[in-house]
Amino acid sequence: NAQMVVRGSSSSSTTHAFDGHATRQAFNKFRNNPSQLWRGYTALVARNLPFTAMQFPLFEFLRTEIYRFREGKGSRSGTLLETGIVTAISAGSAGTLAAVATTPIDVVKTRIMLAAAGDGGEGQREKVIKEMQAQGKDAKAEIEKAQRAARGGRAGGVAVGKEILRTEGVKGLFRGGALRGAWTALGSGLYLGVYESGRRFLEKRRVGDEGLSPY
Repeated sequence: NAQMVVRGSSSSSTTHAFDGHATRQAFNKFRNNPSQLWRGYTALVARNLPFTAMQFPLFEFLRTEIYRFREGKGSRSGTLLETGIVTAISAGSAGTLAAVATTPIDVVKTRIMLAAAGDGGEGQREKVIKEMQAQGKDAKAEIEKAQRAARGGRAGGVAVGKEILRTEGVKGLFRGGALRGAWTALGSGLYLGVYESGRRFLEKRRVGDEGLSPY
């Protein structure tokens, strides 16, 4: 996690908000408790590892099947446009499925963070409320749910998940899944589509410069 190290506003002029290098300040801040630098790492792994483990095998499977289908119809052209479109569709579809499947983990992680924010002082609470209101959510209600689910912000992910399931049902665990799936489809499709098209373009240009057959 990247954390901002801010001085108290009453201690000096705002023109000197930071003293020295930001990284050095961060290490000094956590010198007495360095384990806090890895705070949230478990939740990060719990969300991203299953997502990646599902997304890329699905992506390769879907891309292979689409190419096989096009070859069967005799419509495969091997152009950069085809590569980009097929890759984008495969990556977007795989990303959507993986994102929706891992939404409960993301919901639990978000609830724990909201509970911590709600207990972190009025300034932090108001900041979180404004951010969530900008997303069209009832921030105060979400924070209250998070605090109840997290039981003071110290409960583990399993306990938070059970509490959400008990109070809100399965629907609560998949809250925001459609939106998460949509932006993941867009991001994955653009990223991998552009990457694969660029890779093929550079490969063909290199083969052409060397006077070799691309096959």
